[in-house]
Amino acid sequence: MGLESFFTASEQGRLFWYSCLFGIPIGIGFDLFRILRAVLPHNRVLVALEDLLFCMLYALFVSAFSFGFARGHLRWYFPVGNLLGFTVYYLTAGRVVMGVIHRILGILRRILRVLLLPFVKGYALIREKTIPVFVGTLQKSKKAEKK
Repeated sequence: MGLESFFTASEQGRLFWYSCLFGIPIGIGFDLFRILRAVLPHNRVLVALEDLLFCMLYALFVSAFSFGFARGHLRWYFPVGNLLGFTVYYLTAGRVVMGVIHRILGILRRILRVLLLPFVKGYALIREKTIPVFVGTLQKSKKAEKK
């Protein structure tokens, strides 16, 4: 007897439920890209490349899901279930996670400013004292060249 090419209703329900659950790691992966964008400034090209990478990773994920759970068959309800699970994650835990991340980043930025303040002030003081010396020397050398 060959491989079956159909799923029973209970198998389809189980596969849909699994695809909904597997929407959660997809949301976590999406949040990793969002965290990266919050930490490092991005231009449009880099954002587009990250979006393309996310789509490629999602395609690999759906393929692996299909081969691992559905005997290599791709059904329309796999991406629908993924989208449903992703949406539930994004609107619940994803908002909490990103809120916490933004708070942590704000605190780290403030700490970094406080830690770097002595260096910034020291640099400004050194610059204030040395620039007139170098500018004066440059102006004297230009006058000497003209003579």
